[in-house]
Amino acid sequence: MSFPHFSLTASLAVGILSLGIAAAPAAEKKDVKRDLNKTYEELTPSEHIAIRAAAKAAYKAKKLRTLNICADPGNMPLSNMAERGFQNKLAKLLADATGAEIKYHWQPFIERGLTRSTFEEHYCDVMFDVPSTYDRLLTTEPIYKTPYVLVYRSDKGLELTGLDDPKLKDLKIGVFQTSGVRRALAKRGIFENVELQLQTHDGDLVPENQPWYVIQKMLDGKLDVAAVFGPFAGWVKTMKNEPVTIQPINLDDDTVQMEFELAIGVRPTDVFLKYLLDWALEDNAEEVQAIMKEYGVPLVQCSKCTVPGDLPAHGSYIKLADQKFEARPDLASPDQIVTQEKLERWLAEGADPQQELSNALIANDQDRIMFLVGKGADVNKRDLQGWTPLTSAARQRHDKTIDLLVELGADPNKHDGNGITPLAAALMRDHIPSIKTLIDHGADLEEPGQDGFRPLALALAEQKYEAAMALMEGGADVSTPSGSDGLTPLMIVAAQTGPAEGSIFLPGSTRPTDVAKALINKGADVDAQANNGMTALMVAAANNSAPMIGLLMDAGADPTVKNARGETAEDVANLNNNKEASQAIRVLSLSRATVPPQASDAESGDTAKQ
Repeated sequence: MSFPHFSLTASLAVGILSLGIAAAPAAEKKDVKRDLNKTYEELTPSEHIAIRAAAKAAYKAKKLRTLNICADPGNMPLSNMAERGFQNKLAKLLADATGAEIKYHWQPFIERGLTRSTFEEHYCDVMFDVPSTYDRLLTTEPIYKTPYVLVYRSDKGLELTGLDDPKLKDLKIGVFQTSGVRRALAKRGIFENVELQLQTHDGDLVPENQPWYVIQKMLDGKLDVAAVFGPFAGWVKTMKNEPVTIQPINLDDDTVQMEFELAIGVRPTDVFLKYLLDWALEDNAEEVQAIMKEYGVPLVQCSKCTVPGDLPAHGSYIKLADQKFEARPDLASPDQIVTQEKLERWLAEGADPQQELSNALIANDQDRIMFLVGKGADVNKRDLQGWTPLTSAARQRHDKTIDLLVELGADPNKHDGNGITPLAAALMRDHIPSIKTLIDHGADLEEPGQDGFRPLALALAEQKYEAAMALMEGGADVSTPSGSDGLTPLMIVAAQTGPAEGSIFLPGSTRPTDVAKALINKGADVDAQANNGMTALMVAAANNSAPMIGLLMDAGADPTVKNARGETAEDVANLNNNKEASQAIRVLSLSRATVPPQASDAESGDTAKQ
């Protein structure tokens, strides 16, 4: 089916209030049909929330009939045809949680055009361990983050410290042929003593050809060290009980990525399945973590991952991107460096100053920007992609360039061709310096964007919590509803909490409950109702979030308020079979009833106000 364009709050209500309906008997079960007409980016905020709600309803009712999975037939400990890898265990967990039957399409994962030969040929709907930044597929929220590691026998006394340990130049090191760590070693002049584990298509038939087997060669004494993907080493130590030392090396290089956030990949247009799997992963986070622990997967800190991890994280690999282009002679030849002399010649030969301004913005070259504006480039004109110079700078997190463009006359509130304001572009990137710069220059904090969403509501809908906090600090209205359906910021953030919140956010990170506290502290109306009567408390009840329920009721939320269908928040919890939420509302309501009312001023003898 295609998703109807019903209103935002109505879509939430349909999703929330249908969650408690019992699933049909197995014999009558029909598979969920998904609308594959729009990509994730093409959907409006209203459509996203509608699909999230419908996906949760389908997940709760176990409406997914099949889970079509592409998997490697021989790549342990990830997967194999005997279904002994941790991907296979995760697949079974998700299948059980969604009511689905697993159907595998086995195909080696070392071919070019892998997604074309699988997803586009409709062999599968799901692929595990896809990098969360992989742009050819839509991915779930990341499941875990893991590093490259050095692994060696514990009885050899090597005590390696990392990639820059001078001992590595005298040791025989094994790496997989296409591994990034091979490049990191080569940067350090370590290549003559490196032995490659070549990639092949027959790992299922010849286990010695699987990538992990480089560790076995080390154990057999053919190598001194194996530089490998973390899960290979963890499996050998934990499940094979080999005496190895594992040294993470994700902090050792700033330009070669040595840690990866891994997720489940689906088709770019299968947004419904993405959200359904997101719900299943969040709801079964403890079981997912147990599987990772069983296989010994080294886990890097990751606040947005299902399994948060404890190893120190490197963070963004941006050092090269932040350097001046002229200061990178190793990467740029003289003909690639744009000088004022070249610009003047190009303009004299007929180059378009506006196009050159777009190029300068991409390069973040402020001198070129000023020069081109002086030559007639318009700082408010949209480029061929529909971006204004300000939205382009905001998308790239270039706050200093934003400052310059406004000084040159750019309008901080001008929408681009997609209806996006510069402030919306900055908050979508969760870049606080850009947000603050735009606010300082007069960006309208209440200017509706796509689908009538104000910046604060948009930030919360996109789970950009740091951006939301910055908007509130800048003076954003915390109670004004957004869109034609009247959804308040508090309702939106209440929809993003759940019983597992504490396990998926690292200490010190901003959580949905932190945002809700800030909204309440700034005067948000806790009993505000959407056009269909829904309140933030009802949303929290639907998400089984006892902490959010406690926060709202401590702030005075009224549990007796009814929505347009006549249900209270406790009714919503019961419809969803959310026992924790129902109990929290009931207990907190009883505790209110047992607190004696405050005596009036006259009865207490208070004459101070008389």
